[in-house]
Amino acid sequence: MKKSSVSAAWLYAAIVSMMFMGIYALLVALARAPGLNTLFPSQDFFRVALMTHVVLSLLIWFLAFVMFLAYRVTQESSPSVLGKIPAVGAYVGIAMIVITPFTGPVTPILNNYVPVLDHGLYLAGVVVFLVSAVAGWLMVAPALWRYARGVEPLQALVGGSLLSAGVALIAGVVCFALAWSLLGGYDQVEDPKTYYESLFWGGGHVLQFTNTFAVMAVWALLASMAGKGDKLIPYRAVWAILAVMIVFVLVAPFAYFMNPADSHEARVFFMELKRWGAGIGAIAVGAAALFAARTGSADPVASRGLTLSILLFGLGGAISLTLQGSDTRVPAHYHGVIGAVTLGFMTYALKVTTLAGWLTVKEKWQKTQVTLYGAGQSLFVAGLFIGGLAGLPRKTFGAAQELDSVLKKTGMGVMGIGGLLAVSGGVMFIIFMLRAFFSRGKDEA
Repeated sequence: MKKSSVSAAWLYAAIVSMMFMGIYALLVALARAPGLNTLFPSQDFFRVALMTHVVLSLLIWFLAFVMFLAYRVTQESSPSVLGKIPAVGAYVGIAMIVITPFTGPVTPILNNYVPVLDHGLYLAGVVVFLVSAVAGWLMVAPALWRYARGVEPLQALVGGSLLSAGVALIAGVVCFALAWSLLGGYDQVEDPKTYYESLFWGGGHVLQFTNTFAVMAVWALLASMAGKGDKLIPYRAVWAILAVMIVFVLVAPFAYFMNPADSHEARVFFMELKRWGAGIGAIAVGAAALFAARTGSADPVASRGLTLSILLFGLGGAISLTLQGSDTRVPAHYHGVIGAVTLGFMTYALKVTTLAGWLTVKEKWQKTQVTLYGAGQSLFVAGLFIGGLAGLPRKTFGAAQELDSVLKKTGMGVMGIGGLLAVSGGVMFIIFMLRAFFSRGKDEA
């Protein structure tokens, strides 16, 4: 992988989004700190910064990394201008999102999946990024198909998963478009949260299939690095698993022809779609890769990151079985799953930049980074789960949380410790990646 390649351009985009995730996480803390919150008197900057942080982490970081994976595994190395146009568009979209909070007062809306700053620049940035990601995937899809049709089961699993991730991306964007066309004008809705919740609900659920397909590919790649992953799942079984999951993806847009986009029936449809479809491949690949990580010894960093990622994903999945109502077990579930995906991506990025000669960090520090993030996220999730068991409602902050029991205080304490550890791991990762990008590596990978 060369630093001038299209795959590197998408990796840069992913890391830029993560860097701004961290900056906005810091701004979230500053906006709530006594005295410092007066720096942002014109708006509820806590929620503005929080929404920007969340969209960078849930949408931009994931999809940019998926595009990097697609170009990386197909060994794309051409610095052609045409191939880089979608990546440039992604940067433009990221910039529009990042600068929106500083363009004047904006209204933060705490809807699910794609939280919104009710401002034209922000919404345009989201659209530009999504269109760029779709265009980039369409350009690399033929190469992905050729790679996936190789003779090795690993190629089928990795290439087929990334092909499926792109199909899910397109299906998710189609769901957004259908919901937008069916909901009518924004000015006709009394409650903006209800509008945006309905707009992004269906497509947001479908994009979780994209993330799941991508982490399946990363787990397979990390297992291969660990030394035991070249034949995780038999060739025909790979395509059978992917085919079943794709059926769930392809039926998603048809939900809008059966029920109104803002109906209870539509909400339940997409919840059940994800519940029954998204975990099939993750369970199969995760179990096989976990065994490979335990028995493989070729790469300790890959083994540790892989193991922690799979266990964290399993923790998030197990918590989903306990969900009742709208308490903090809901964010415990999705922070477990998205944290697992992020950890898998982090570990693979560390290995790729190291193999390329861009990053020269001792193995012990790489293991420290993945351990800090993985253990921190696990404690963060556990704390939210404990709080949920005590009836702590989600999306409440500060005094509104009413920490009136030992269990609630314990949960939030554990969450805080885990959050500090995870942030420390995230900061280490960003530092490593910045060192890699500004190095003069040999581009050997």
